[in-house]
Amino acid sequence: MSPGIGMPELLVVLVLALVVVGPQQLPVMMRKVGQMMAQARAMAKDFQNSFEEIGRETELSELRREIDALKQANPINQIHGELDKAARGTQDDDIRALKLKHVEQNQAETDADKAAKAAKLAALDSEGPQSTTPEADARADAAASADETERAAPVETTPAKPVDEIKGR
Repeated sequence: MSPGIGMPELLVVLVLALVVVGPQQLPVMMRKVGQMMAQARAMAKDFQNSFEEIGRETELSELRREIDALKQANPINQIHGELDKAARGTQDDDIRALKLKHVEQNQAETDADKAAKAAKLAALDSEGPQSTTPEADARADAAASADETERAAPVETTPAKPVDEIKGR
């Protein structure tokens, strides 16, 4: 109920309405008052809803503008572009490294082949003209592989002892 209007005040108003309007017209009058109150509430609710709708439309229009701006900027495409550039750069570096490795391997194989041929020729030259037999070729191959093994094997060295240790000082 409304503040300031209690049960006794409400009873006084109802008794006055009964006396002024009469017992036959009181239900009709109460119905009309109820309808007017319902209309007033409906109008107030419509008024409130219209303000809320205007607020929502304003928010929606702002959101639409932001969405359109994001669609135009499209940061995902920018990110994809940057990632593609980085990937291409990495792939180019990998391809260069593989090519360099391949060239180095070919160079090493070529150097090893040249050394083997030189050793074979040296063996043939040292044996003379009769060295064209398969046994001579096998000896030359063995000599070439021994040379390669000697070149590949690391040389072990022991550190020299100081003179004081040798003399026992």
